[in-house]
Amino acid sequence: MVIKEKELKKGDYVVAIRDIDSIKKNSVGLVAEISENIVTVFFIGAIKTIEVKKDDIAYLDITKTGKGYKYKICNICHILKDYFKDFAINQTDAKGQKTTRPTCKDCRIEMEGVPLNAAEKRRMEAIKPKGVYTCPICQKTSIVGITAKFVIDHDHKTGKAREWICDSCNTGLGRFKDDPEIIRKAIDYLKKYS
Repeated sequence: MVIKEKELKKGDYVVAIRDIDSIKKNSVGLVAEISENIVTVFFIGAIKTIEVKKDDIAYLDITKTGKGYKYKICNICHILKDYFKDFAINQTDAKGQKTTRPTCKDCRIEMEGVPLNAAEKRRMEAIKPKGVYTCPICQKTSIVGITAKFVIDHDHKTGKAREWICDSCNTGLGRFKDDPEIIRKAIDYLKKYS
């Protein structure tokens, strides 16, 4: 692993070397305070600060995780996991090296939610846009399959289809977790700087 013996200090990253109450083994945290045998750690994935025994954690050199290393930290659960076993391959880079997704397989299942069901897919295929089509979100008019790719957008909680939208808008909704509150925060952020 990427852990080693080191005198811990405030601001160091650590990993839980066993389950600690609701904190799972290999959870990554940030040292907030240190006393004799007790360390106050903010565990990032759990969004929780707890006091732990020094023997329950180990220093983690986070610069030695991710691409090129055996272990990687999931960007959702913030648990240190095996780079190739626990993360799906996303693409191959210019040097021919495999790159994995930033989110572990377990978190992706939860994140992706309920897939589009077969009946909904058949219904949507029957009304698939052809020729010239305008995305109902960004209002960009394109030639279907030539100047833009259109995809079926669906509700990840129910599996029901919504509409055909451009691939860019579909990716955008996914990045904002289909959450209107996050989208509102993005709007407020943009307004703040306009």
